[in-house]
Amino acid sequence: MRFQLPQFIETEVKIVGPFTLQQFLWVAGGAAFTFLLYTLVKGVLFFVLALPILGIFLAFAFIKIDGVPLIVYASYSLSYFTNPKKYIFKKEDEGLKNYIK
Repeated sequence: MRFQLPQFIETEVKIVGPFTLQQFLWVAGGAAFTFLLYTLVKGVLFFVLALPILGIFLAFAFIKIDGVPLIVYASYSLSYFTNPKKYIFKKEDEGLKNYIK
C-alpha cells in the first residue's frame, strides 16, 4: 500500500491574494498605522513621517535573508544590544601552539 507524502511543506500558503497571512498582516498593519497618522497629522509632515513607516512595514513583510524574515533579524539584533556580554579569556592550548609553528 502506498502512502501519499505531503510535498512543498516549506512553502507558506497564500491566504489573501498573492500574500501569505503574515505578509497581509504586516501590510494591513502598516496601512492602519498610516491611516491613524493621517488623521493626526496633515500636510507635508504626514508624507515625511509616513514614507519611512510604510517602508519599514513593507520591509518586514517582504524581505527575507537566507529564508529568514527580517523581523527575526531585528529581534536578534535587539537581544544582542540589550543582553550583557561576558568575555572570558582562555589560555591557548599547547597542541594549537605546536600546530601554528
